[in-house]
Amino acid sequence: MNQPQHLLILAVDQRPWLTQALHGHTGTATRGQRAAIADGKHMVVEGLLAALADEPRLAAHAGILVDATLGPGVAERAHANGVTVSMPLERGGCEIYETEPADLRSHLEHHGPELPKVLVRYNVEGDVDGNRVQRARLAEVSATVRDAGGRFLFELLVPPTPAQLDAVGGDLGRFERELRPALVHRAMTELLDEVPVDVWKLEHLDRQEHYRTAARIAAGAGGECILLGANAPAARVEGWLADAAAAGFTGFAIGRSIWWDALRGLLAGDLARPQAVAAVAANYRGFAAAFLAAVPVGPEPHE
Repeated sequence: MNQPQHLLILAVDQRPWLTQALHGHTGTATRGQRAAIADGKHMVVEGLLAALADEPRLAAHAGILVDATLGPGVAERAHANGVTVSMPLERGGCEIYETEPADLRSHLEHHGPELPKVLVRYNVEGDVDGNRVQRARLAEVSATVRDAGGRFLFELLVPPTPAQLDAVGGDLGRFERELRPALVHRAMTELLDEVPVDVWKLEHLDRQEHYRTAARIAAGAGGECILLGANAPAARVEGWLADAAAAGFTGFAIGRSIWWDALRGLLAGDLARPQAVAAVAANYRGFAAAFLAAVPVGPEPHE
């Protein structure tokens, strides 16, 4: 029997967030800042490769999500080592999706990512006109990605509207538990009317039944779902992974929960590079083990 294929992606495509976290701004990084961040992202891919050397069974599933702006050369190193590459196509920090770079076809041809990715903020009860604009733009991007031979990875974030937040007494945790799962399902259904999606990258959905519904919606259009980590503590992420895997999700795309402490320590001079690489490798192996241990034997739950 063939080994089931999963997507176990290490995400290190942060751009405005990373310059803000490290240097206190979201503007254009200086040359020195860019060089330091790029070195940190290369350390992260070294950690991924170290994890695969330690656990060869993960090689068939491993991926990295990385940008070319602050991570030049990382995608090339990953490709050279047989790692699936995902790259972002959105302009960072926008409320309404904008494609970046402008010449998308040339970008895809040059870098050859297997999983070009967009990050989109989309609430079906939010900005109607903005949602319409986003669907039109995303339909074009999806077509371009598929024409280039890639699979379209869609990271869906559902921020609360003011009315939704009021309905849960301003409690963001209640919104995430009580309202967001259904909003995610509705957004997926609405988007799929116009935008073909191969892989959905979703926030945690609180209960297995909600993950199972998302997996069914995706599978009904020939797609699959993976879980994002949201920079949560490891124990919490492992709980989400167990529920998602049991309900038919096919993997994860986890970033800061894996590498943030190691990258910050490296750039601050508090960690030697071998220590930082080892920490990234250990964290990645831990999340991979937590996910794979929860994958059911036999048909997926949405089949």
